[in-house]
Amino acid sequence: MSNLSDWIKQHQVLAFYLLVFVISWPAMFIAFFLFPRNQALQAPFGLIASFCPVLIALLISAVAKPEPKQARRPIRWLVFICAWFFTWAVMCLHTGYIRGVTLEMQILIPTGLVALLPGWLISCAFSRVPGVKELFGTLLKPKGNIVWYLAALFIVPVVQLIGAGITSLAGGEVSFALSSRSFLDTVIFLGLVFLNGLLVSGGINEETGWRGFVLPRLQARFPVIGAIVIVWFFWALWHIPYDIGLGTPLEGILINRILYNFIWALLFAWVYNRTGGSLLAPVIFHPAMNAFGNNLPGTTAATVLFVLLALAVIFYKRMWKKLPSDHPAVCS
Repeated sequence: MSNLSDWIKQHQVLAFYLLVFVISWPAMFIAFFLFPRNQALQAPFGLIASFCPVLIALLISAVAKPEPKQARRPIRWLVFICAWFFTWAVMCLHTGYIRGVTLEMQILIPTGLVALLPGWLISCAFSRVPGVKELFGTLLKPKGNIVWYLAALFIVPVVQLIGAGITSLAGGEVSFALSSRSFLDTVIFLGLVFLNGLLVSGGINEETGWRGFVLPRLQARFPVIGAIVIVWFFWALWHIPYDIGLGTPLEGILINRILYNFIWALLFAWVYNRTGGSLLAPVIFHPAMNAFGNNLPGTTAATVLFVLLALAVIFYKRMWKKLPSDHPAVCS
């Protein structure tokens, strides 16, 4: 066992990718291809796959830096209970309001059980294990200027709305999926989609692994753009069984995973580094990307603006260079 833990300590990124793919890809295969219509079996395997990045990052962080353990703190229980209840409430509201499912006991109980996991993960910001506390600490105690957290939340909707405006002025057609809803209804809809994504679908469960764990370790060895390319490649590859399971056309998969995922990987890394390696930044950005990107008008103009923004960030921040070894977004 000591030999295994030593190997994990020395090859943390490799161990992360191996474990994530070995566990999550079979789980996705079972969920989408063996039991595509059996919710009772599909849901737990989908949950395993979805939370695999954060759980593997947590495990390796605990193995890499297990000592010295800190004293137990009652605040962790308080945070856990509050986070669990809040997650449960968000999931129930999302199920009822967004999906239109009646909230009966057979929905409320499983939802409450699933909500325990995000609640526990959030409370890991107060873990006794130094490596785990380090990984989750900036989720509740973020660093850097608030401007970058606002950027993480609003970059996607602002660019998409500007793109829609340009398209409309040029005489093009702009379709808005939420046009039939009132303004208040739209705000509630987008707010619930964002919060649900932050807690259980793309936020904490994914970004703790891809950006919070892997990115700072790669940035210790490679130039920023090199680290981004590696994270992007495996992040995009990880989604392939999910895309195929949903029946997404090949053209759509290629455009999304090659073009858009690279843009997002670059912008996620940008705000992560600008906040001094704060996990909260990409945890906000990812669900904002999903919530607004899937529900606000998507136009060619917006795509061009995203590409230009990505290029501007690469050249302005000179991402072909390595970050200093003492940079807070670098982890050796």
